[in-house]
Amino acid sequence: MLVAMLVLVTLHVFQSHPLLMRQQSAGLDWLMRMTANTGTAEHATPYLFIDLDTPSWQTLGEPLSAPADTLALVLGRLIDTQARQVVVDFDFSRRSLRDLAPLAAMLARWQATEHAPPLTLMRTLSPPRAPDHYGVPRDTVLDDLLQDLPEHGSSSPAVWAAPFFSLDADHRVRRWRLVEIVCQGEHTALLPSVQLVSLARRHGQLAALDTQLAAWPGASCDDSRQPALPTLTLGGQTLQLADGMLAERILYTLPAQPDDGWFRHAHLGQQTPFLIRVPVQSLLGGLLGDTAPLGDHLTQARTVVIGASHVESGDLHVTPLGEMPGPLILINAMHSLERFGQISPPAWWRTVLVTTLLVLVMSACLVYLPPLAANVLPVVVVAVLIVPLSMLWFRSGVWLDFALPLFAVAVFRWLHRFRRLRARHTQRRGSHDPAA
Repeated sequence: MLVAMLVLVTLHVFQSHPLLMRQQSAGLDWLMRMTANTGTAEHATPYLFIDLDTPSWQTLGEPLSAPADTLALVLGRLIDTQARQVVVDFDFSRRSLRDLAPLAAMLARWQATEHAPPLTLMRTLSPPRAPDHYGVPRDTVLDDLLQDLPEHGSSSPAVWAAPFFSLDADHRVRRWRLVEIVCQGEHTALLPSVQLVSLARRHGQLAALDTQLAAWPGASCDDSRQPALPTLTLGGQTLQLADGMLAERILYTLPAQPDDGWFRHAHLGQQTPFLIRVPVQSLLGGLLGDTAPLGDHLTQARTVVIGASHVESGDLHVTPLGEMPGPLILINAMHSLERFGQISPPAWWRTVLVTTLLVLVMSACLVYLPPLAANVLPVVVVAVLIVPLSMLWFRSGVWLDFALPLFAVAVFRWLHRFRRLRARHTQRRGSHDPAA
């Protein structure tokens, strides 16, 4: 028990050590692969991914950037639907108004339509001037257009959000950044992420999110020491924006290309795929494009994400579930924040209680069972108890990590038994030594 408690305290004190963080990442990655594409809660928001994939990109003539007229046609088929929200995952900075004219006209129509779905656009940042400085939001030619449009049209005005994630040392995307500290003028401000905006919209608290972020005092853009990030409250969830590496983890549940498709989900009274992926070229319908709204079976009460996965998009990343396009990472992040919230360790008393019970069971096995059974049974205990408990709590956003204390106890007992056997062997050799 002393060894197990010592390991628990060590894990708690040195939880940010790179060695422990790698072990934690490996365990979480394994759990995500085991539980991916296995279902979710009935009330979870389903998704539609409209994908500018490689065949669609080739059909459009392999353009360097997403054609504005194509995006306008796709948005035109969504404007009169019952989608929960529409997320456009393309960067419109450094593009001229002439280039984006068809899209600008569609956005004007979108904002003037009374019941158009809420719209989220991507805000990218210029590189910081120095390592300890902050990026500046890039302006787009659409900014003035959206600011000048009246807000009495759509149910929610278009919102800009950040699409950024953190890259780990092994170049895998495992962590989100719920807000970005950006430089606006001479002072810093907070730019919300796509998943944070999505959560606020789901609970009708977009204005509350803006108010909470605006209350952050900020500091000079040249000051490397910024005020502590705030704690947000949205839809009953409390989000700690600076709560350590574990809370930043994305719980991936949707792989890029499952062989049997994505799991089916009870949606609007019938079983439908939780995620539907539709290529852009299937929505164009000829040279002029099909202007009919998309059917309710594709859009109703779904979050629609429009993005690219073609080979030259520059938006393909490695994740714990394999290579994945950026829009699908956004979908996983939105679903993770809505469904699970931030990952948290179990309560300390619960960790101590479960560890104590398991250590007692393992110690009894090591003391009273024959050597072979004593060596095999602890492994079975870990497989039968730890893995199911981890999976059960993992789907509730709780990371259960009892393997190391139990492994330490097993190693301690094995070493203790080895020393006893060695001491007996030494005594026997001494009793048969003629010189002795």
